[in-house]
Amino acid sequence: MLNIEQQQQRLLFSGVLDRNTLLAFWPFRQLNRLSGEVVFDLSQLQTIDTAGLAWLLKQLALARQAGLVVQLQHVPEQMRSLAKVSDVLELLPISDQS
Repeated sequence: MLNIEQQQQRLLFSGVLDRNTLLAFWPFRQLNRLSGEVVFDLSQLQTIDTAGLAWLLKQLALARQAGLVVQLQHVPEQMRSLAKVSDVLELLPISDQS
């Protein structure tokens, strides 16, 4: 199960972000309620697969199109590793907080 809780300009992701859970968040309507600088807090994310990473990259692209500036915080090592082997790590706006 995936849960995404909005706390002002912060979205707290918890649970599992994979091909089985992401469909509940397509389209990702929570982006429509945000403006300016936004933080995706991934500290409670338990696991992610390639579909989840692709979904996240798509949301980052949509956020940029909407004029949002997104920072990823507390990125799990599993996500960093998956992004590195997928050659997309540089596309993730990871802040210094990890």
